[in-house]
Amino acid sequence: MPTHTDIAMREGPSPWAAYDPLSDTSRLLSAIAFGPNISRRLGLVLGLNIMPPGRAFCTYRCAYCPLAPVLELVPPLGHGGSWPSAEEIKEALIEALEKVRPYFKLDAVALIGNGEPTLHPELNSIMEAAREAIGSCSQGLKLAVFTNSSTLGREAVVDALSIADYVVAKLDSAWEGLWMAINRPHKALGGLARVLNGLSRLREALSSSKAKLVISITLVRLLDGTTNASGEHLRALAKLLMEIGPDQVHVEAPLPQAGPQFEPLPRQELVEAALTVADAVGRDSVFLLMGTTAPIPASLIEQLPTGEGPTAMLSEKAELLLLEGPGARTRLRILVALSRRKMNCNQVAKAVGVSWWSAQRHLKLLLEAGLIRAVGFGRRIYYAITTSGLRALANVRARAGELEAPRLI
Repeated sequence: MPTHTDIAMREGPSPWAAYDPLSDTSRLLSAIAFGPNISRRLGLVLGLNIMPPGRAFCTYRCAYCPLAPVLELVPPLGHGGSWPSAEEIKEALIEALEKVRPYFKLDAVALIGNGEPTLHPELNSIMEAAREAIGSCSQGLKLAVFTNSSTLGREAVVDALSIADYVVAKLDSAWEGLWMAINRPHKALGGLARVLNGLSRLREALSSSKAKLVISITLVRLLDGTTNASGEHLRALAKLLMEIGPDQVHVEAPLPQAGPQFEPLPRQELVEAALTVADAVGRDSVFLLMGTTAPIPASLIEQLPTGEGPTAMLSEKAELLLLEGPGARTRLRILVALSRRKMNCNQVAKAVGVSWWSAQRHLKLLLEAGLIRAVGFGRRIYYAITTSGLRALANVRARAGELEAPRLI
């Protein structure tokens, strides 16, 4: 069977480049169509790089981006460059599909390459051209776009993305300061609120076209200790995600790179983060991406064995709530009760032998600490223990010398 190099074009500059196993993600792509590559999310894909030849444009210079040293930080509008036309992109894609088809069964075509693809001034025409090329050569392929979400305030961008089957949109922060520190946006973007509003509009547009929206969260710790993986921030981020309502949320770690401006998070911390988000958003829609493996659903992660002893130290706030101060023993009994089943406030009060008002006060404190979550059911509110609550309970029991801790199920 021929290799990728064997089927690459040899004569002159090519609109398509076969996958080069010796290249790395810090190098600029020189072709419009490239691949096929293995995507963790999509399977076997052809990539489309719609940036001006030899240049990398983006509205972010993310601390974890391998192209950060070479990309040009640009505003969402008014940037220069000799952009490839929709017709050039269509021809390049058709040529690549025809050459690859005899050797590979592709799953998708993805707009991803040297920077932010939604910056292209003819994005809508390009999406339509890509759709036509796929239809003429390879029925059944998905059309996917990877975006940093920064241009979604423009209605034309949202309309163009509604042509896709699958959109992966970045959202690394719920807080303006973290957004500035990690994503390092161009000053013309106008703030994080504009990005969030754009994501909500994109959700509506994709729902109408029955396309899938995936929100990607890349978790990092910068060299100065700044991180978007703290429990407080993840709960704030989860609240935003519930408002936006994506089909899936992907919690991921950046791929390793030379001379990084961040520290990789330990695997256990990434797992904890994914489960924290899943507590609010739902187990079936949150996935963890580490290394080159396929997305792992949170519903599977939480069933993995946790080993012996406590899996994480109690936070100071949880320790005060469960081990010290007035009402600590009552709150601990409430956690034990909720580890068995969901309950409303009346049921909690009866289970631990306190008044409704006392139960309500303790539930509020446990909610604020992220140890339980509220679940609406009609007009009633039920309470369920979170993964953080289960781990806190396991730590308390371990301190007390109990041999058996609750499983994370």
